[in-house]
Amino acid sequence: MRYTVTFLEKDYEALEAHLANRSDEQAAFLICRISRTDNETRLLVRGCIPVTGNEIIEQSPVHMKIAPLAYTRAMKRADDEKSCLIFVHSHPNGYPDHSSQDDIEERKLFRTAYTRIRTQGVHGSLVLTPQGFSSARVWLPDGSTADIERIRIMGRRARFWFPKTGTAEVPSFYDRQVRAFGPDIQHLLSRLRVGVVGVGGTGSCVLEQLIRLGVGTISISDGEMFESSNVNRVYGSRVVDDTLPKVKIAQRLAADIGLGTTIELIDKPITHQSALKKFRDCDIVMGCTDDELGRSLLNSFAIYYYVPVFDMGVKIDSQDGVIRSIQGRVTTLTNGAACLHCRGRISAERVAAQARRETDPKGAKALEDEGYLPELGEPAPAVVAFTTAIAAGAVTELLHRLTGFMGPDRESTEVIYLIDQARIRTNSIASRHDCFCADADRWGRGDVRPFLDTTWRTE
Repeated sequence: MRYTVTFLEKDYEALEAHLANRSDEQAAFLICRISRTDNETRLLVRGCIPVTGNEIIEQSPVHMKIAPLAYTRAMKRADDEKSCLIFVHSHPNGYPDHSSQDDIEERKLFRTAYTRIRTQGVHGSLVLTPQGFSSARVWLPDGSTADIERIRIMGRRARFWFPKTGTAEVPSFYDRQVRAFGPDIQHLLSRLRVGVVGVGGTGSCVLEQLIRLGVGTISISDGEMFESSNVNRVYGSRVVDDTLPKVKIAQRLAADIGLGTTIELIDKPITHQSALKKFRDCDIVMGCTDDELGRSLLNSFAIYYYVPVFDMGVKIDSQDGVIRSIQGRVTTLTNGAACLHCRGRISAERVAAQARRETDPKGAKALEDEGYLPELGEPAPAVVAFTTAIAAGAVTELLHRLTGFMGPDRESTEVIYLIDQARIRTNSIASRHDCFCADADRWGRGDVRPFLDTTWRTE
């Protein structure tokens, strides 16, 4: 089991402002919801409680004594909010590890936490020096500890901290990429787990680029069989692959490239609860599905789990073989930014119609025949050059979030490609106040029942 912590950027900055650049030790408590899979327990930070004023009994550059009331208040809030607790304190002198005194005090603190907080999960502690996080661990119910494997900070950028960075040499075939971004980014890419939802025209191209960039682990979800009529735009496919599961073609593509990428196959669409749940292990998700129900679920997933989703699509308006317009889009779904509903990219009516078809096909057909349910449209035009352009645009947005190579002023959350006009537009829109994505109570909710507060099809 690996343990991780994920912050929203605004919460991390509030914590850093309280703890950093002070001559005496400072402390705070973090209230966290839980995401738990077979592989990872993820603590999602939802609130920060600074320790201030009369809650501090003693304070110096090398020690701090906190009033018991501060601990009990933080534990009560964690219990009331069905959350777990992280204790954070600073080492202004730069000492990177938990001290022996930290070990003694925290053992008592977390023994009490497991008694007072009824949430099923784990509690942890972090040390922050002037250079950033330097030590991180969870305390388990038996009084032992385990390292926190990574800390994510998600916002304008996607930042990661690993306590054990290692010194592995970068393979020589990444040399030119390292010349662009440096070795640290290459090491980061090798540690990332990225999800790809759908491996058709855009998804297969995104997958190939992620593999060649050096992403370490890729989870792929697609429940469809390949049709040879799509060979003109699905990367890695062959005419003889007709009726082969798309995920198998994706797996073969990774093996043929041979960079050692770990591939996890999910042979179901994310409209199956069991499929989407597997993406809780991912750091980032690339949304390459073309159905509105899947997009709506990814919308919620990004909000509930602090996992940025890069949603993309291409629309060709053509009549009688004459193209009127070609538009592509890459939208970054993240807390605080307008979601696909806010932007009008998906509609509640069409999402509900697709959900009805998933959960009750016979009833949906009857409603469709009676005109109460919108009919499914004809297959949309698709051209490999255009799907490739948008896939490359999505991967470029991901690289910018990781490196900031477009500069600090580039904070847009959507890029519109007017391909037929050779133009690109960007925008950054806040959540609509009456949309679910603006409801802060949903942010970082993590594991709830039902999953994502949604009704699911029977599997």
